Amino acid sequence: MTTKDAMTQDQVHDLLQRMFAAFTNPATKPEQYAELLTPDYIQRVDGKQLDYAGFLHHSGALQASLSSGRVTFEHFVTDGVSAATVHIAEAVKINGERIRLKVIAYYQFREHRIRLVDELTHLLEGSAQDRDLGSRMPD
Repeated sequence: MTTKDAMTQDQVHDLLQRMFAAFTNPATKPEQYAELLTPDYIQRVDGKQLDYAGFLHHSGALQASLSSGRVTFEHFVTDGVSAATVHIAEAVKINGERIRLKVIAYYQFREHRIRLVDELTHLLEGSAQDRDLGSRMPD
């Protein structure tokens, strides 16, 4: 994305809010991500890398283990072509256990969609087996 294609701060914030709303909704269908992510989407999280298909598998794994979730931004900056956030991801597992993660993330955008996410996660609350939540795949 060139500077002339840059989004406004409100557009970036809206895109990220829509992405996290879809991601934390167990009813989200894989095809709904097409309006939020580019086809060549890459996600790097805690030393692992997922492409678009890998992200969809990751999303499915979370939908199978979580009943609800939400994301709250603590810090948010953008220049319209990239952004960085510090956010808290909270979720309730199907068994009722709670999980809280602190996430530091960098994003790049193209055509008003997310093309790259590079993030580190830190488990604040939950069991040790939930440390992989940011990159969990189905069994």
